[in-house]
Amino acid sequence: MMSAGKQRWRESEAGLGDAAAGALQTHVPSGEVRAVTPRAVVAALVVIVTSVLWDEWMPYYVKGSNISRSHFPVAFFFPFLSLVVLNMLLNRLRWGLTRSELFLVLGAGLVAIAVPYDGVTVFLFAMLSGPYYFASPENGWALYLHEHIPTWLVPQNTAQAINWYYEGTPLGEMPALEVWVTPLFWWTCLLGAMAFAVFCMVVMLRKQWMAHERLAYPLVEVGRMLTETEPGCRLPAFFCSPIFWVGFGLVMGIKMWNVASYFSPAFPNIPIEGGSFRAFPDFPIFHERLSFYALGFGYFARLDVLFSVWFFILLTAFEVFAFNRIGYSVGAGDVQWQSEALGWQSTGALLFMAGWSLWMARAHLREVWRKAIRPSVGLDDSGELLSSRMAVFGLVGALVFVGGWLYAAGMAFWVVLVFLPVTLLIFLGISRVVVELGLVYVYYPVTPYNAVLQVFGTSSVGPSSVTILAFMRVFNGIEKGFVMPAFAQAAKAVDGVVKPRRIAVVICLALALGFAVSVADTLFIGYRFGAYNMGNYGRPHKITLPAFDQAVSQIRNPSPAGGEGRVMWAGIGAVAMAGLTLVRYRMPRWPLHPIGLAVQGNYGVTKTWLSIFLVWAIKSILMRIGGDALYERGKSFFVGLLAGQALSTAIVFGVDLIWFPGNGHNVHNY
Repeated sequence: MMSAGKQRWRESEAGLGDAAAGALQTHVPSGEVRAVTPRAVVAALVVIVTSVLWDEWMPYYVKGSNISRSHFPVAFFFPFLSLVVLNMLLNRLRWGLTRSELFLVLGAGLVAIAVPYDGVTVFLFAMLSGPYYFASPENGWALYLHEHIPTWLVPQNTAQAINWYYEGTPLGEMPALEVWVTPLFWWTCLLGAMAFAVFCMVVMLRKQWMAHERLAYPLVEVGRMLTETEPGCRLPAFFCSPIFWVGFGLVMGIKMWNVASYFSPAFPNIPIEGGSFRAFPDFPIFHERLSFYALGFGYFARLDVLFSVWFFILLTAFEVFAFNRIGYSVGAGDVQWQSEALGWQSTGALLFMAGWSLWMARAHLREVWRKAIRPSVGLDDSGELLSSRMAVFGLVGALVFVGGWLYAAGMAFWVVLVFLPVTLLIFLGISRVVVELGLVYVYYPVTPYNAVLQVFGTSSVGPSSVTILAFMRVFNGIEKGFVMPAFAQAAKAVDGVVKPRRIAVVICLALALGFAVSVADTLFIGYRFGAYNMGNYGRPHKITLPAFDQAVSQIRNPSPAGGEGRVMWAGIGAVAMAGLTLVRYRMPRWPLHPIGLAVQGNYGVTKTWLSIFLVWAIKSILMRIGGDALYERGKSFFVGLLAGQALSTAIVFGVDLIWFPGNGHNVHNY
């Protein structure tokens, strides 16, 4: 275990310090511990419904910004910020929510916003509605796939139900919604069981990550910071800081100037989205995109982590350059995330990090197991969201159900036994990255279903399993880790608030509410306007065609075990990660944090490299000049950037909805 001196040094070097680290662990005052109150539940309900509908109306109606792609989406950040501001006014009437109640809304909202649009729902409807609608003699889906799809898995085109979903319901007609009942029921059971499984994992690891390893949870720190009040000031603490308004005004000034440019050429657009450049021939393209959102949250990340991320982005750019020069097709790419070798290398590092995290938690997990077997002895789990017994046996029961579901759908038993552990390890790895790294745009580059196919080869997997694995894209969304990172952050958001079992119920109900609202909204929009007219990922053929075309290709032309060298790069990434972890453990002042290797070549991180580099440089300078004290003072400025980005995105949405419907402006992406 790490010595106390080394631990303090790491916190100080990261810019957290003892005071900041202690603040993250502070329990709420005894007078504010009641969180599950009727008014808190109502507030969570309003914020969740608002967040989900805005999240989906932005791409479906306006076709504007991508407000859902981060691990703290603007789709939720702005409604939560609005609640905090409204609560300031309610406090004057003594009707305001306490900090504990706001924590409940924060945790519930982070979970609920993980499922709509490109989290889960849009992929679910794309995969369920497409297998028969898009089938043609040319693509061979009927010949190679349809016999492996159970009738209860997808809706049938009875009474033109699927045709009308894509093309809109004719006037005077009513869609046959009953065709969705059976498949949505079974898929809801699958998704719910998988969500409960990862929730149990989060509960089992909560104390290890928060108390023993003291991970930073930077994204949640921002959310909890919004609820703080300054002594002698009735306003939220960040409102009382002048530098908050500097950051807020900077973003709002630029964004509102650009809004004016929509209407008049007298206001030339300020290009903050940036362009791209290639340093020299065959070198991968770098994007010059300034993201205020990545800057704002990045400030709360550790210095060594920020340095490692941009260092590995630069280092692996030379790796891709070498692949381009020698013509190595598996590793070549115009941009880093196109390099399959780099993606597999990152995946190997991520899997090693997940496994190492479990190894480091082995003593704690043994105690959790003992408590589950003998509840009367062992550790105190009264402060956990679930009892140890519920967490352990809930995880086992949920995985048994998921495994049985997949087997009944047509996945071979041995494939189930491989697919589930790989999936859980990848979800665990990306969750660990989110709670430790603090960057909002981070995904995994290789999906679990593709990993299984490449490792074992499609010949041994078989056509039926290949078909069902294609449906597993539903779990991956845009590779954010399903709902496990959201659950991990929610557990931190409500840490220290009493009645944890009641809070667990609210969080699970919030997930169900977010899913239900999203399902209803997606069906309504599809049958009202036609899914073909949805923007971005809302157009199901952008998801369905590549997924099932790939499945047919793999059945017709089986790939060999090992993925033609791809899996080898996963092994290289795992070995490199093991070496970096060992060096970091033995040499605490070693500047490279291993987590940087696990996200190199990552789509979201690579696109925001400029923002990561800038916030690292700014934070380094502040730490050298004024240490922890200046770092703490600087927080308000970066919260101002986040608030300005959120408010300006909402304003542009309103402008687009009125003046540019269906042709919106993307002012929030990466």
